[in-house]
Amino acid sequence: MENKKGQVTLFVILGIVIVAVIVLLIAFRRDIIPKAGTQENIDAAMNNIDKGIRECLANSADDPLRRMGLQGGYLTTPEGSYRLWDSNPISYLCYNQAGVETCTNRFLTRAKMEEQLAEVIKNNLANCLDIEGFADVGIIKTIKVIPGDKMDLKVEVARESVNLELDYRIEVKGSEASRVKDKFEVVIRSPLGELYDVSQDILDAETTIGRFDLLTYMLQKMSAYTIQMQKPYPDKIYQIKLREKDYVFQFAVEGESS
Repeated sequence: MENKKGQVTLFVILGIVIVAVIVLLIAFRRDIIPKAGTQENIDAAMNNIDKGIRECLANSADDPLRRMGLQGGYLTTPEGSYRLWDSNPISYLCYNQAGVETCTNRFLTRAKMEEQLAEVIKNNLANCLDIEGFADVGIIKTIKVIPGDKMDLKVEVARESVNLELDYRIEVKGSEASRVKDKFEVVIRSPLGELYDVSQDILDAETTIGRFDLLTYMLQKMSAYTIQMQKPYPDKIYQIKLREKDYVFQFAVEGESS
């Protein structure tokens, strides 16, 4: 008899414990189970998207920026517009004038470089742009990520950086909140703009007197730059670097064959 009473008491205690656990779960379910679509979750998803897009932009720009320096400011090199040297198609930025020492400036502009970079970087985005993957919403399945259908990329070649601005509408929507972001910006430290300016000084000399005094120029600039000139017949190739930096901007000046 006492055994049965003990069993009944045990079952009663277990029942009370189970009921208490259920009551606690109901009372604190908002803290225990993440609620879908809250502003906090929406913001977290958008922050992940922002980080992912900016990383994708930077990665997509890496190779075009390197090639633009090695190829003299051009990413495409049509036949007759370059000479092959050290396995690189190096663009002529000054064309030969028959019978004279000076050359004709091709007039590479910042705007032309920006236009080329924007086109190639935008195409490269397809290799790493994964908006839903960037959101990383995990178990919060009711959050919707709605990417826009239009994308526009602006590139600015500044003196010490290349600035990217992607216009691309992204909406993250939940049951209780939503958030929209339509602009993503990246600043890449790059000497492309500064070395381009140096190339214009060299071209000014080549187009007016047919030669460039690189030693005097480097002294005037307090040795901020390392400039080398190679002479693969009949052309000249100028290689410009910031002192103790690896990034190279190089271009060709077309010579006249004898």
